[in-house]
Amino acid sequence: MEREVIVKGSAEVRIPPDRAVVHVTLDADGGSRDDAYRAAARTASAVDAVFEQHAGETERIVTTALAVQPLTRWRKGELIRTGWRATRRSTVEVVAFEGLGAIFADLVGAGATVGGPDWIVDEGNEAFDRVRTLAAQDAHRRASTYVAGLGVALGPLRWVAEPGLRMAGGEPPMVRMAMAAGGARAFAAEEEPVIEVEPADSVIAASVEVSFSIGDPV
Repeated sequence: MEREVIVKGSAEVRIPPDRAVVHVTLDADGGSRDDAYRAAARTASAVDAVFEQHAGETERIVTTALAVQPLTRWRKGELIRTGWRATRRSTVEVVAFEGLGAIFADLVGAGATVGGPDWIVDEGNEAFDRVRTLAAQDAHRRASTYVAGLGVALGPLRWVAEPGLRMAGGEPPMVRMAMAAGGARAFAAEEEPVIEVEPADSVIAASVEVSFSIGDPV
């Protein structure tokens, strides 16, 4: 059996995110289905106006249809309908972070509840290739140190694998979000908001398992 040394290299890089994902929810209650729908539609128009106002700062907006569901409560062993609630949810991807605070404030002012932001690093960001390279260099450095301590030479590379490799391909490096103080929050229109949102750095981590042949004693 061929002699080998197997090592695991790892690396991390900290970079600013590429986009912020904001979750926007609006709802309205009414005594009838139509009342709830009309109330929510008015708020939806105001929210859509905010989306249009900040179109230059966003890249993608996904909105569900306005849905109306009955409100019920349990009384005397049965569910009693107490009214109706209309709800609509949107996911907004913001790429101009300097306007993020204003977007939050305007959405809250329009009557929406806002959650987030979730900081996202795009899969095409060059930092992913950079962290893979650093992980591979760390593996080579570890292997070289081990064989030097053993007094033998480091032979050729035998194989390389990402941990958690699947049949259909390898998993991407793990992305961990280093959230700023306060993290993700939800804001509702209870008072005039003064919102400052700073992007939180993202930590991208990669690891790789590598096997080298072991050469003759030095």
